Amino acid sequence: MDQDDTPAARARWIGDALHKLTGSPPLVEQVPGGGYRVTVRVVEPPDPAVAAAVLRVLGTADRFGHRDRRQRERLWAEVGPPPPPPLPSS
Repeated sequence: MDQDDTPAARARWIGDALHKLTGSPPLVEQVPGGGYRVTVRVVEPPDPAVAAAVLRVLGTADRFGHRDRRQRERLWAEVGPPPPPPLPSS
């Protein structure tokens, strides 16, 4: 990663790295609260070396995960301000 450690720069770096590893163009978008979300479609299962590299890239984000809806798998990563803490229960 370059020296620009802003959330926007981190999101761009993650998006570029995931694009190179998966071959799918990422969607990088700003989310409410000042953070950024990177989403990339998973077209086919990667080989183990690529899967490990993808996990290393995702690990540089503040939060990351996976969605699987109707044969449309996606990886996502978020950088920037964390979500607000949950409200205390009464």
